[in-house]
Amino acid sequence: MVKIIKKEQFIELVKQYENLVFTICLSFTRNYFDAEDLAQETFLSAYNNIDNFDGKNFKGWLTTIAANKCRDYLKSPARNITCLSEADIEDIQDNKELPETVVINTDSENRVFYLCNKLREPYRTVSINYFCKNRKLSDIARDTGENLKTLQTRLTRSKKLLRDLWKEEYM
Repeated sequence: MVKIIKKEQFIELVKQYENLVFTICLSFTRNYFDAEDLAQETFLSAYNNIDNFDGKNFKGWLTTIAANKCRDYLKSPARNITCLSEADIEDIQDNKELPETVVINTDSENRVFYLCNKLREPYRTVSINYFCKNRKLSDIARDTGENLKTLQTRLTRSKKLLRDLWKEEYM
């Protein structure tokens, strides 16, 4: 029976002092939502430690708990929020593709490389350079000394051969 009376009395005391505790928390934090959380923590702590209350000056005891909760909160490392500059935000932005996209692209690249290697020369070399190494035909022509028109013809034939191989392997 004593426990029920304590709970009922405590509920009345919460109703009586909830605005005071919230105001104390708000004055410390200057943030409505943080103040709400700390006010709840204050009442929870008071309820859990009601046996430690000496029976004198509940208001003083409760406001001390609220002030201590706020001080602890303001000192806590979790609360220290660092504002980032625009340059910092740009440095940490993730401009990478989604993992699914990376897997799909890697798989496609591996398939193309596999099929390019199945071609006979001279189509294999031009295909690998163009499709797998992303080299321009003009660069390939300059490096190999071959005629650009010849490489264009080989690339056109390579595309047809690769299309046929793709259908055989993956369709």
